[in-house]
Amino acid sequence: MRQIAIYTVMIILMSSCATLNISEIKNLEKMKFDSLTLSPDWEANNLRIDLIRQTYEEGVTDSTKETKETPYHPIGFDLGNGLFYDLNENLCLRLDYILGFSESDYFEVKEITRPKKKNGYIIYRFINDSLLIQYPPGQMFHYRYHRVDCPDSVAFMYKKRLKYEIIKTDSSLIYSGKKRKWDVIKKIDGNNYYLNKKKWKEDYKLKNNDVFLENDYVVSLTDNNSRIEIKSHHKNRKDRVLYTIEKDSDKLFIYNKNYSGLLIKKEGNNILIYRDKTLLRKYELKSGANNGS
Repeated sequence: MRQIAIYTVMIILMSSCATLNISEIKNLEKMKFDSLTLSPDWEANNLRIDLIRQTYEEGVTDSTKETKETPYHPIGFDLGNGLFYDLNENLCLRLDYILGFSESDYFEVKEITRPKKKNGYIIYRFINDSLLIQYPPGQMFHYRYHRVDCPDSVAFMYKKRLKYEIIKTDSSLIYSGKKRKWDVIKKIDGNNYYLNKKKWKEDYKLKNNDVFLENDYVVSLTDNNSRIEIKSHHKNRKDRVLYTIEKDSDKLFIYNKNYSGLLIKKEGNNILIYRDKTLLRKYELKSGANNGS
């Protein structure tokens, strides 16, 4: 179920007439995507590229409200090809997939938030099972968590305090605190799951080349596996395509019907992210395994 506030899609400037390079998209030497999947999974570092980001409204004063982004949820579903749908209904691309590193092994990623300036960056470093973050202009790394892995679970600690734990069984993925379970993804059969909350039940299923995400979205693999479509799902009318995803060997396009959206361009261990023709940010894999995507 969507959040109370109408969701927002972060890859589009709705008021802008700018677009991606339409000729480049139409003449793209398209490569095939892997099959779609529906597998309970987690992403704990918040290293994601937003495709659909939910929002909510929060009162600032009695008469004004501020729109804020819904936080990422650490657990959700791996849809394949780097797509991750979390339990707060945010649909993202995982940065570890795009850059080819493992979130559980040593890595260092530099996020350049203002590519044309020198001081707009953040460094993420995962070392000795701990995530550390550095913000300019300071040189100190700030501790975020320490993870403790067990055969069927992983615990995320802040010093000696449990932040949360993720427990995996043959039939469920459990997001839990110290004293109680917060969210549980339960398996119905091979390609069907549900999230059982007190007041409602959310369903997720994979059928042929379509992944159904609650009653909100459908992710489809089409055009002989060379195109992914993200659609809004409606029970009583035809699903509407929100975004199309296509790629070649080093570029990934995510665009709407007006060819407005994101270009993710890979250059060795780095990626550049453009919104239409504007460079938004750059990510550099400073160290860590790089296996490609």
